[in-house]
Amino acid sequence: MKSGAREPVEPSRNRCGSQRLRIIAHMNRADDEPNDGESAGQPAMARESMSARPESRFAVVTGVIGGLAAAAISVKGILGSASSTAAIGFLLVPFLAAAAMALAGVWGLALGTAWYALRGAKQTYRAVLLMAWVVALSIPGVVGWKVWEGFALERAVAATRAMSAAELERALEQSSWRDNRFYLGALAQNKAAAPALLDRIARLPNPDLTEPLGSLWDVQGDNRKGLSALRLVARHANVGPATLQYLAGIPGAQELAVLSDVLRNAKTPAAIVMRYVDSTDELLQADLALNPNLPPAVMERLARSPNRYVRMNLTWNEVTPASLLEALARDADAIVARNAAQALERRAKRIAGIAATPAAP
Repeated sequence: MKSGAREPVEPSRNRCGSQRLRIIAHMNRADDEPNDGESAGQPAMARESMSARPESRFAVVTGVIGGLAAAAISVKGILGSASSTAAIGFLLVPFLAAAAMALAGVWGLALGTAWYALRGAKQTYRAVLLMAWVVALSIPGVVGWKVWEGFALERAVAATRAMSAAELERALEQSSWRDNRFYLGALAQNKAAAPALLDRIARLPNPDLTEPLGSLWDVQGDNRKGLSALRLVARHANVGPATLQYLAGIPGAQELAVLSDVLRNAKTPAAIVMRYVDSTDELLQADLALNPNLPPAVMERLARSPNRYVRMNLTWNEVTPASLLEALARDADAIVARNAAQALERRAKRIAGIAATPAAP
């Protein structure tokens, strides 16, 4: 090769170099344009992890407060219940607290998003910001409505406690709460409730009347066990035999424990009681053992039941024959024997008191 002569240029290399330059230029232009998730005129926003976002602090704080509040309210409700199964509720407290924590956390995240957007400290997509405002405003609105409704129901239930029989009738006819199970339960607890009123409540086509009455509001009155409104009707001193017969025949009466209260009631028609005297269900036997109209022959058979609670309930029945109580006082179960002995003592004191009372002139 001669000196000073130029080396031949390879055309293919020049073409490859130009192509690379065009690709790089195209990528630079693409970085300057809005991507699919950004609208024109809206600046690109850096992707951040959830924990790095400033609004996540709102979510953490509100979530912790919501979880603790739910746990505290749940424990308060459990401790305020006199039900024998109330302690089972402690198993559900962690799950309720977790659910409340998640809901409160979502609300806190929405509140934080709206707050920083309002201050102009952080840019957010319009759709996300709109959703954040909806969540941030709707949840306090719903909670506020429920709180107002709870206080209003408390006032309505409290007003029923001093009502006369006529006022109870008008309340069932005219009150705006007449379909509320807590309000109906309050009417059924009033000692002035007439048999006709109790019968009307029992026959209402309201499925909520079979639901247990548990609430964080003061709407249960003396019903600390949370009995359903129908069970309160069955236990009322003024309930009539026809109402008890109707309650014994409602669908699911045994599963809903309504039948339990019917079989214990002295006003229950004998035909209903005799329908279950041959039942082998120990729960029904325990209920029958408390009925004062139970035939002595049935009581003697129940006294031989292997279930201690069936035998124990006989000791609480005021008409259980003394001879049967004396036999139960020798029961192998110490608790049954003690209850039977105490029943005999109460009966002896009552008889002595009657004998000591001077006859009216």
